[in-house]
Amino acid sequence: MALNFVTTFQAIATDQRLIQDLSEAIKNKLFYEEADKFFRIQPGIKGGQQVVALEPLEYVTKKETGCGNSGQAFTINGVTQLWEPQLAKVNIKMCYTDFKDAFTRWGLANGYDIHNLEEAEFFDFIQDTVIEAMKADFTRLAIFGDADIASQSILGDANKAAYYDVVKKGLIPTLQYFKTLPELAGQFVTIAKNSETTRVDQLNLGATDALDLFESLTDEQYFDSDQILTSNTLFKNYKNYLRRGAGNVPLESSKQQLQDGMDSLKFDGELLTPIKFHDKKRMEDFTKDNGSGSDVTHLPHFAVNTNKDNLVIGVDDTNSLTDVRLEYIGGEDEHFYIKGNYQVDFKIPNPKALRAAL
Repeated sequence: MALNFVTTFQAIATDQRLIQDLSEAIKNKLFYEEADKFFRIQPGIKGGQQVVALEPLEYVTKKETGCGNSGQAFTINGVTQLWEPQLAKVNIKMCYTDFKDAFTRWGLANGYDIHNLEEAEFFDFIQDTVIEAMKADFTRLAIFGDADIASQSILGDANKAAYYDVVKKGLIPTLQYFKTLPELAGQFVTIAKNSETTRVDQLNLGATDALDLFESLTDEQYFDSDQILTSNTLFKNYKNYLRRGAGNVPLESSKQQLQDGMDSLKFDGELLTPIKFHDKKRMEDFTKDNGSGSDVTHLPHFAVNTNKDNLVIGVDDTNSLTDVRLEYIGGEDEHFYIKGNYQVDFKIPNPKALRAAL
């Protein structure tokens, strides 16, 4: 018997067990499958709450000089920032006929008999729809989110600013801001290719560009780190360098990883991890003419050497991601709605514990 979409959707929307199952699937996939690969997730943040990175205490030991030795003032230095979580809303709206068509195509793509689609498959479709959308958005906000993006003229489609200005500053905008501070400028390397006037020239990397860049990020490193996050362009350039040889002799472990096609290598002991999603969105959303007739991309290359615990996505509560509501409005509206919301922010607690290239 053919599935009644309206009746089934209404039943799912009022079935608390199914909604809980959907919520758990969203939370687990969102936090522990994608974003958690690059960042640390910290629940329980509140607006105005301090994020403090304490600097090591030293210069407290002196030679004993006898009675009357004056005491030394005790101070704890640290870099202080404030959490500024913004409310992120999920509101998926689809016309009844479009929803039915999408469900049918999803069923075909997943090998189902479209004449015998049942409620379980319908629920799986809703899961896939919401999870994939939220997963992509969450990672994108953590990397590119910028409340001031509309004024920067860096998006090919200005209307997409509404999908990037949710977070005050994600990873890349935070690094851009830190680079402007005199006390942090020495921790940054400028990638000359980012300033080329055509996209072709931007992507035309030299044989040792990535090698030289990664060396500059590990030279004079006076902080603990466990990873170098990088654009996929630089990661591939380094892999090509290893493949070509050119007098260099890669370690056996590196050769094996290249042969196996793994997306991770090590450089000077640090895990070298590309964010392919970064390159995908840069090319899709940040490529524009700028009126010059040249097709350029805003900052196509980046790399940052730091500790994963120093790249923090803050949320109000992981349970907030389980607040998913399913609604169907009949009559003239005839739309399905899938809704949710959570508060989110991004911070680099200790700006002095990194070296980065933009």
